[in-house]
Amino acid sequence: MPGINVQLFRAKMSLLIVYIILVFGFARAFDYDYGNFELCKTYEDLTTKEPSLECFCENRENFTMHPIYDFDITRITVRGCGNVRVPFAALNNLQLEVLEFLDLERLTILSFSLSSVQGVEILKIADIADLEVVQHAFVGLYNIDRFILRNVTANILTRDAFSSITNVRHFMVEDSTFKNVEELAFAIHNVTNFSAKNTEFHTLENCAFLIHNSEEVLFDNCVFQETKNGSFILSFVDSLVFRNSQFGELATSYLQSNGLKTFSIINSVIEELKPEAFKDLEVHELINFKNNTIKIAYENSLNAILTQPSNYIDIKFCCNSFTCDCNIFWLWSLKDIDENVTVLEKNWCIGDKQKSLNNYIPIMDSNNNCMTLESRPFKTTHQFLNETQLAKMIEELLILFKHGFELILNKADIRQMV
Repeated sequence: MPGINVQLFRAKMSLLIVYIILVFGFARAFDYDYGNFELCKTYEDLTTKEPSLECFCENRENFTMHPIYDFDITRITVRGCGNVRVPFAALNNLQLEVLEFLDLERLTILSFSLSSVQGVEILKIADIADLEVVQHAFVGLYNIDRFILRNVTANILTRDAFSSITNVRHFMVEDSTFKNVEELAFAIHNVTNFSAKNTEFHTLENCAFLIHNSEEVLFDNCVFQETKNGSFILSFVDSLVFRNSQFGELATSYLQSNGLKTFSIINSVIEELKPEAFKDLEVHELINFKNNTIKIAYENSLNAILTQPSNYIDIKFCCNSFTCDCNIFWLWSLKDIDENVTVLEKNWCIGDKQKSLNNYIPIMDSNNNCMTLESRPFKTTHQFLNETQLAKMIEELLILFKHGFELILNKADIRQMV
């Protein structure tokens, strides 16, 4: 009986805590600045003939969104303000076509402020000097055509900042800076296309990007200063592309994938590629690793890519530049695994694209350890021609010797017959 009473007491306390949170949330939702209510004007959109709400600040006033109960409103724009807060339940259950937060000094979106907002054609957050997205801010937001983050700066993207966003056709991040992206900050599902362009991610924690069920995930001209184990976790994503990007450090198992069809890193710079960086990469159709610069690599940094079963996967590993030291000595050992491998012929040292890696040879010590890589001795055109002529003369002599030997054998056969 005492155990049951304790359980009942805990259950009642849990319900009380939930009740307090809800009451506090709704109280915060109605706690807004009535003095700035006149900043918002309702008007009829000239194109759609539907009611719209615009909150425009002329002098960077601070502004808190109040709960909106006019469910006929289809467009909301907040523009030009100082510190803007979107509290708990502020925009719940609205059937919006367009929701925009533009040109703000600071934007704070609190938990559950957009629950059950659906059918949005454009959700745009742009030109925000300081963005703060509280945990679970977008829970319940779904069925969006375009979700746009443009020219946004955030010191911290907290855990679950953009989690539970689902059914989005285009999720676009452009011209933005995120200093620390915490676990599950981008936990998004059923996004047809996710793209980040011209954007800096300083630190990506474990599972910063958790993307499930997407056709394409693209990072173009992005900067990743530091990644962690499992910073990118993708499941049932058709294509993942890093293009024209810079990586400070690609950590061990920074990418974990399941069901990925194509994977590409193209025209990118990697300062340090940690051992087993691609250990948990699972690709079914195409790996495209081309035109990259890798400044520091280790013995097993790329083995998961280069030792994929090529009978089933198309591997394009070409035209990459490496720092030519003993850290890449293992590339020469690939010839022992597959004599048809062309890694040495189709890649080169940083700053010397005139000669492929095949023009270098490892110099070994007495214990068969690599000491350095040296360029093969260069042969002048005259030396090359002399060697070619000598080889041709030897070949002609061998042919003459063969014919002479055959004549001698034939004469011997004739004498025996006589």
